[in-house]
Amino acid sequence: MARRPLKPCAWAACSVLVCGETYCDKHKPLAQQRDAERIKRTNQDYNERRDDSDALYKTYRWRKFSELFRKRNPLCKHCSELGKTTQAQLVDHILPHKTHPELAFTWANLRSLCWACHNQIGAKVGLVKNKKSL
Repeated sequence: MARRPLKPCAWAACSVLVCGETYCDKHKPLAQQRDAERIKRTNQDYNERRDDSDALYKTYRWRKFSELFRKRNPLCKHCSELGKTTQAQLVDHILPHKTHPELAFTWANLRSLCWACHNQIGAKVGLVKNKKSL
């Protein structure tokens, strides 16, 4: 069986040849540390911005409003459309609150969802936004 060809370590200015790895033994821990710090900075920045944009969801008015909505709509709307019966765990805005704050408490702009459907729908919305920005 053929062996993989040796390639240089991906660390800048390192000429050590490695097989089947990205970094040499010397630079692997440094690369992992650098990546962990980058992820930590990214998450910290996201969480700082998120606190401002998600302030609505921490208010007493929203908590009571969403509880009432879930009492009247106890099943996940997306699962119901697929023929499944799943208890709703949260209230989702059809048109996002961040772009349409005037619709935050509009009954027709809300739907009850389970976490799985919310995450699936949120991922699709993120893809659409990314495609528009390209």
